[in-house]
Amino acid sequence: MKCEGKEIVSRLDRAYKIKSEDFLAIEIWEKTRDPFKVFIATILTQNTTDKGAKKAYEELDKEVGITAEGLSRADPEVIKRCIRKVGLHNNKTKVIKEVSTKILNEYGGDINKVLDLGLPKAREKLVELPGVGKKTADVLLITCRDYPVFPIDTHIFRISKRLGIDGNYDKVSSFWREVSDNLRLRAHLLLITHGRATCKAIKPKCDTCVLNDCCEYYARLRGSQGPETS
Repeated sequence: MKCEGKEIVSRLDRAYKIKSEDFLAIEIWEKTRDPFKVFIATILTQNTTDKGAKKAYEELDKEVGITAEGLSRADPEVIKRCIRKVGLHNNKTKVIKEVSTKILNEYGGDINKVLDLGLPKAREKLVELPGVGKKTADVLLITCRDYPVFPIDTHIFRISKRLGIDGNYDKVSSFWREVSDNLRLRAHLLLITHGRATCKAIKPKCDTCVLNDCCEYYARLRGSQGPETS
């Protein structure tokens, strides 16, 4: 690490403005305060853009209604048709059906009953749900309850590795959780924004990046190019 974690978060905070409409889970939470709707939105955003997921969410809400009862009883083909334009729509249809049915049967359709169990137990119960991993669970936990977790997506994994923060989900999550203090959710969104706008998987904009002096990837890139000539 060439820079302190807090310095990295601070630089990103100065560089970017966060818009809730760029993050489907955040937008849905601000509009509805309904954790189940946030949950479905988060599932839809997996392996696709928030923009594409938003269209699928709106279509699903219009055709079926985003409640545990409505989705558990819906024809899978109807769900699939509504979300067909998002990545992995067949698998997501299966997950949405199974998750909705389990939440309806075990919690009366109210996912607040899970979230109110407290962090360790709530996280444990969420990742027990079909097709739900740590990242999806953590998005729900931090967005709807501000629990001290830090979701790690592909953007944040990529940025972390380039900065020299390597390891599995838990290790990377722990690093960012500790350095972002009470700005965890904002730091999470800032890192994703940075990954979308600058630290891209292909053709990252290294020369204009506010973190390039912190970045091991950039240092290696500059080294491989040899000394500059006038």
